[in-house]
Amino acid sequence: MKSLRGILVAAFCVLVALPASAAVEIVETVDYLPGAAPQEECNWEAGVVQSSVTKSRNFIAMAAPSSPASGQRLSLQVVQLKLSRAAKKSNYSVVLRANVADAGKLLATREFQEDASFDSGRPGCDTLRAIGASLGESVAGWVAQTQFMTCGVDCVGIHPDEPIVVGAEVLIGDADAINDTVRNECRFTTAMVGLLVKTFNEYDPPPRAKLESRAIDIQQYSGRRLLLRVNNVHALGGGGWTGPKWMDMSGELWDGKTLVGNFVSHTSSGRGLTTCRSVDSLNESTADKIVEWLRSPTLGATLN
Repeated sequence: MKSLRGILVAAFCVLVALPASAAVEIVETVDYLPGAAPQEECNWEAGVVQSSVTKSRNFIAMAAPSSPASGQRLSLQVVQLKLSRAAKKSNYSVVLRANVADAGKLLATREFQEDASFDSGRPGCDTLRAIGASLGESVAGWVAQTQFMTCGVDCVGIHPDEPIVVGAEVLIGDADAINDTVRNECRFTTAMVGLLVKTFNEYDPPPRAKLESRAIDIQQYSGRRLLLRVNNVHALGGGGWTGPKWMDMSGELWDGKTLVGNFVSHTSSGRGLTTCRSVDSLNESTADKIVEWLRSPTLGATLN
């Protein structure tokens, strides 16, 4: 099984620890996005909610069905549910989204993924229930370890469904971060952005919001935006004969005035008989890491 690192985001509000006495209330019903509902009825959703509550160490409590929302509410959505059948082994893959909101203002959202296989000659419901229990435990761990925010008068929440805008060129962190060959002949600053946009937007399952490249001053843009900086590229032609090649980058994801996540990355590669081929190799590896982080951004991430 595997878990996606989750989307951990915050509103423009005061950051406070969540005491156990102020548990997040969870909505009992698990919703499905269009096309995500299972073909067979397994009644596994209740197990996701129950596991979230029991494994959270009192950080999550069941919401009373008739009571109005008076604090932070946690809701769950199935983003994708795939059943792949084969002659001997079949496989379930589930992507679950957890949203924390306060008075309709979204404070945080994160996605979790679990995969599991089962014998094709047996019903798959037991496997789906086991996936649900594991997903619930992952949600519980996230809520128990996360400092959510109180949303005041000026808080507008976050907007994860809005496009993420990135500048048409990567920002240069230091004046000597890249040499003229990397900048001009390899066209690194634009090539990296193009590769990142393509890789992110073609991901399966599809991203919640598209990544858009715009020829603007990204540092002055006030909407949802990704700031990318290259801090060092060392890439000489000649393959392994010219020693190691590496690339250091950093990035920040902003939602208005809120810093949603940031990262630093280090990529090394020995491939490429020319400088530009080496840069291409580094670009591909680095873009894959950034895409994985961008789908579930966190603060202070290190991508190696």
